[in-house]
Amino acid sequence: MLNAPVDLIPADAPDDLRRFVAYWLAKAAGRRMPTFDDIDPVDLPWALSRLFVVRSIDGGADFEYRLAGQQIYERHGGSIVGKRVGDLFRPAAVILERWRRVVTEPAACYTHARHPTHTGLALRGYRVVLPVGPGGGPADHMVGMSVYAEGSSSDPAYADAEIIDLRWVTLRDQA
Repeated sequence: MLNAPVDLIPADAPDDLRRFVAYWLAKAAGRRMPTFDDIDPVDLPWALSRLFVVRSIDGGADFEYRLAGQQIYERHGGSIVGKRVGDLFRPAAVILERWRRVVTEPAACYTHARHPTHTGLALRGYRVVLPVGPGGGPADHMVGMSVYAEGSSSDPAYADAEIIDLRWVTLRDQA
């Protein structure tokens, strides 16, 4: 059960991820997840450039970006709003599988990974993805936050993404 950010986010992760999870928990108010309408990016000016909102399509068959902050825009070399996972990531299967679990279980997910960028730089990304959905219903969106560490010149050893840490917490209503 996710009762506090420490249940998902490791001690060495960026503090802003804990802050974001604390916001999500406050909006959930004891429910498995907050509703889409509960989340207001305006409440998070300190995180806005690193936030993303993704809509689940057909119960998780695919996902489409509805909002992506400036740092995410820069990471991808342009806007990703309106794009689907398969439009952006190769191979997309790993991300699709992970995000399906977020919306269908539902579960909270934390990842720390190293991956290449469109500019040839390899960078570290710390990310949390959390479900949102109608009261009592399945998740229909996800909200997330990415924090990127400094990039370095591309290294052929990191031509593919490398997961350094992956954590899950299954979500349940608090009793």
